[in-house]
Parts: sequence; C-alpha cells; structure tokens
Amino acid sequence: MGIELGHGTDQNRYDMTQIFEVIPVDPAYRHYEKATQSHGIVHPNNSRLKWYDIARSDQPIGSSIRNLAQTFLSNQTGSSGVPCKNELGFVLLHRCGEGFYFLMLCTWRENNELWKTVYYLEAQTMADFALFPQEKQHKGTFCVWEMSVVSHETLAWSAYLMSNRSQEDVDTYLSATI
Repeated sequence: MGIELGHGTDQNRYDMTQIFEVIPVDPAYRHYEKATQSHGIVHPNNSRLKWYDIARSDQPIGSSIRNLAQTFLSNQTGSSGVPCKNELGFVLLHRCGEGFYFLMLCTWRENNELWKTVYYLEAQTMADFALFPQEKQHKGTFCVWEMSVVSHETLAWSAYLMSNRSQEDVDTYLSATI
C-alpha cells in the first residue's frame, strides 16, 4: 500500500521546495489578545461545570449577558437534557465583537470524549441565546482563544482520569481553573 501511495519511491517523494497554494489568512485580519476569566462553577441539572468568559480586556462580558447565558443554560438543561444529570465539564461564554456571543457547553462523556453544544446571541437583535445552526459536515470547533481553555481542561481531565476518581479527585478537577 505504501508504494501505491507513493511512499518509499524516489520519484514520488514529496518535494519540500514545491509550493502549493493554501487557503491563506485574510491579509486584512489582525490578531489580538483576549483574556480568559474564570467565574466559578455552575450547577445546571445537578452537573458541575466550570464557567469561563473570553473577551478582549477592554470589552469584558457584562454581568447582564453572563446572567442571561446562565439562565438560558439552566432552562435548556431542564427541557432538552443537555447536559445530562451529574456531568462534569465547562462552559465558554465568548464575546466576539460588539454584541455577538458564543455560549459553548462542553461535557466529558464516554470516559475520555469532550462533547460540545454551541449556542449564540446577537445582542442587538435577539432576546435570548439560541442553538447555533451548523449544517456543514466539516464544522468549526474552537478558535485560538477558546483552545487555550480546552487545552487546560484536557490536561485537568486527563489528570482526573489517571486518579482514583474519588470525590476529592472530582474536587481537584473542579478547582483547577485558569
């Protein structure tokens, strides 16, 4: 099979000097820093979820938006069963610009899998968060600012999986925040 794919033959080796056209980052895009702030643990549906806000330092998420998101999440869990009872995980409330927010519910399932449900809010035109529509097969997962939290949480969850998984170990996982 390797030879069929061109592996192991000199004539088909990848030429590192060959230039391929890639989908570039938009030349007009300017990257900037965002801050991640932990806001404790929320308990929808008897689950325990760490809460993180992600926003520019000069545009923090206001308490009214955070309260709206927490109320929405509590109402969702009661009606849709997400998350199920007694799950562990985290929530990302990400401010993207002036009035657009992503609310991402992330729970650990099937021992070592991170599951995610995404909601959004356009503060100028919507009264509440709604499920974020995603029709494409290949979907966006996390942006670079969100991945810092996911990276931290992956390490914390892996440490929990390697532990005895006692209540003390659950508490250690829940107290490990950025």
